[in-house]
Amino acid sequence: MKTVHNEIRTGLLVLITTVALAGVLIYLAAPGVLRKMEYRPVYFDDAGGIQLGAPVMLAGRRVGQVVRIDSPVPEGQRPKPNLEAIVLVEVRPEAKLYADAKAIMLQYSLLGEQVVNFSGGTEAAGMATPQTPFIGERQLGLNDTGPKLIAILDPVAKTAEQTMKEVSETARQLTALTSNTGDLTAALEQMRMTGENLAALTGSDGALQQAIGNVQLLTGSDSQLAQTLENANRFTGNLANNRDLNASLSTFRRASQNFNQAASGLRGTVRRIAPQIKATVHNAQQFTDTVKHQPWRLIWPTTKKYPEDQPKSANPAAIAEKQRCP
Repeated sequence: MKTVHNEIRTGLLVLITTVALAGVLIYLAAPGVLRKMEYRPVYFDDAGGIQLGAPVMLAGRRVGQVVRIDSPVPEGQRPKPNLEAIVLVEVRPEAKLYADAKAIMLQYSLLGEQVVNFSGGTEAAGMATPQTPFIGERQLGLNDTGPKLIAILDPVAKTAEQTMKEVSETARQLTALTSNTGDLTAALEQMRMTGENLAALTGSDGALQQAIGNVQLLTGSDSQLAQTLENANRFTGNLANNRDLNASLSTFRRASQNFNQAASGLRGTVRRIAPQIKATVHNAQQFTDTVKHQPWRLIWPTTKKYPEDQPKSANPAAIAEKQRCP
């Protein structure tokens, strides 16, 4: 009887131990089975590498696990067009997961296990809800680093290739420039010839020295220019000291005044005798007319009749005929 009791105790102990062990395993592997969990959606452009049951971390502390992975997400439900996968995670209610926290899919161990880690977030943003979508990012691995590195280095390689082409073209141009028939050689030859011409021009027997000598001869103290200037200075000095010049100018002014007075008197005399001259001219015209047409009237002047004495209604032809026959 005692043996039966021991077996029953042993069986109960094994059963309790098995149940406890199963509970611990379920608690650790599937915490949502034994207690209430909250669900949060995380969107990724690619969910490759993440597995169901993968740990969900909050600043390095495990707070849940991945319970569902769906892809592709309908375009109308995507926060961004490139987010094609959704990972549904469950977290413990006491975990303070803020709405602005960042979700990153990263490799947490050396075995390559992928986890979803939440970090950051501010209390001012408030706690996340099941309707709060998180936009996840992937930690770059070797598979992702290669294409991105190529994408970064490709412009650099193209720039380096273009630079090498430009350097090669520059070297070719320098070679052509410095060759025996190049522009640089020709320019140096021109500079050499210019230097030789300058040396010949500025030499002791050069044209420049001769021109300077001629200028010195022209402007020297015994030159014709200096003598001419001296004569001009002497003439202007004498002219300034000559008193007869002022007297001559005064005499010329008096003579001009007298001439003006004489001209004024002459004009007055002409105005006075102008009527007499006109009368004399008129008498001369009448005398000339008489001599020309009626010379006998010079002997019998009383028979002469002047136009002002004739009646206005008389016939001029008859009057002329009467004058011809006395």
